[in-house]
Parts: sequence; C-alpha cells; structure tokens
Amino acid sequence: MKGLGFNVANVDFGSVTVPANVAVGTLIKSTGVFYNTINPGQQFWCGASVPTTLSFQMSGTGAAGVYATNIPGIGIKILTFANTGYGIPSGTMPVVWTWNTSGPYYFQNMSFAIQLVVTGPVDLSATTALSYNVNPWLAIQPTDGSAAPLAVSGLAVTATIVPRTCSVTTSAVDVPLPTVNPGNLNTGSAGAKQFNLGVNCTQGVTVKVTLTDASNVSNVSTTLSLAPGSTATGVGLQILFGSTPIAFGPDSAVAGNMNQWTAGTAAGGPMNIPLTVQYIRTGTVNPGTVKGLATFTMSYQ
Repeated sequence: MKGLGFNVANVDFGSVTVPANVAVGTLIKSTGVFYNTINPGQQFWCGASVPTTLSFQMSGTGAAGVYATNIPGIGIKILTFANTGYGIPSGTMPVVWTWNTSGPYYFQNMSFAIQLVVTGPVDLSATTALSYNVNPWLAIQPTDGSAAPLAVSGLAVTATIVPRTCSVTTSAVDVPLPTVNPGNLNTGSAGAKQFNLGVNCTQGVTVKVTLTDASNVSNVSTTLSLAPGSTATGVGLQILFGSTPIAFGPDSAVAGNMNQWTAGTAAGGPMNIPLTVQYIRTGTVNPGTVKGLATFTMSYQ
C-alpha cells in the first residue's frame, strides 16, 4: 500500500459566543472543508482489486457522532457531503467506506461540515482556547488488515470561546411607594417596598451592580436624592440589598467601581436580584410628593 501527499485540514472558527441556557445538542457554529484533488493530487493505492477501507479516526469520547474537545460542554461533530458519483458516502463521522481499487485513487469532490455542538454545561474556567486535533484523521488500509493504515490527512480545529455573558431582563423598574404619615418616619424609615432587578446569565458568572443617583451623580451616600417634581422635604429614599443600605456610585461597569456590590453568582438562567426601597428621614419632614431616580449598571465578572 502506498500513498502520495499528506495534508492537515486546519479549521479556525475564530471567536465563538455560546449563548446562555443553550440546550444540549445545539449547533453553535459550522464551517466547511473541501477536497477536490483530481489527478494529479492526493492519491493512494493498495494494489489491483484489493478491498480497501477508508476510515475517519475520530478521537475522544462522544455520543451520536459528537466528540469531546478540550473545553467541557463543547464537542465536535463532522459530516461528509460527497459526490456520490465517486462512491464516497455521506453521513456523520465516523464513516467507514470500503471499495475495490484497480489503480491509484484520488480524493474527488469530497467536502466536510465541521461543527461545534453543545454537549453539556460549558466550563471556561481553565481556558477559552478550544482545540481538537486528530492525526491522522483520514486513513486507509486493506480491509483484510494485511498492511498498516496509511495516513492520508490530519485535522486541527481551533476556536476562541467568548467568556460567558449576561443580559438584563428588567431594563426599567417603576416602584410605587405607599403613602405614609410624617409621624411614621419618627423611627427613621417607613414605607418599605420590595422589587427585583432581573438578569439572565450563564452558569458561574459573578454579577456585580452599581446604583447611581440620577439626580446627583456625585452622590456616594446611602440616601437617594429627591428628583425634580418632589414637593416633600426632610425625606429621602434608601435602597437595601437584604438588610444593608446600598451606597451610590459612578455609572461604570469597571471591576472595582466605587460602591460596586456583589449580587451573587449565577446558577445559569434567569436570576432575580431582590431589593427594597423605603423612605428615610433626612431632617424635619414636610408632607408632599416624593420621587427618586436611580440607574443600575451591571458588571459580569
């Protein structure tokens, strides 16, 4: 058995983002590799009328034709789309193809779809650089095993998986507060009302938040200023996470931003951040309307 020519199919997917909450079996990205080495070109020959087997040497554990990469949760699936006029089969790897040769044989009009497929929770804690290498990938040998396999081609797949992301599901929240009597504020606070900020994150993302006083962006205290249109005096608003008043800070998603706080670590999927807003006395209280405006900036780390 002899062959002429060996090459490596280098497949680089570039940057690939895996969406949150993606189901197992979901196709992330697909690209093609095409062989058309009509004479002269890549050829092999095991001898006249010798039954010869072409096999694809996929490696790594897999199910339903999907094979593990170096990143948990992302696998490789390969399909052949061949010119059936040459007898080359189409299907999911591994494909075993046996035929009789009467002379040198060439790869002709043979194309492949290389796919990245979700196999489970995607874990990028060790690396975001995906790689999958098989050498040889395509090999031939006499069907009776009378000669060792002859390597025909290798396969090298690379990609950069973009780190996990989040999306905000509540971009604006209107919280109506109850009416309270000035005397209710003798103890300092009153009229507590709960609300949620919603995000949707992939598993393992640490969600951090900065609240900014929209009426006074330089405010770094725990009291939200009254917005224009308010008529009450001697009162402000306070936002709490649990029982802790939140201090306001600059509108920035930079890690370590002033008064940025940790809302929690995402388990994967929708996540509610429970908050409470309440009136707080800042001086002698005079009745009237109270309005407050705050923005929130998420930082996913």
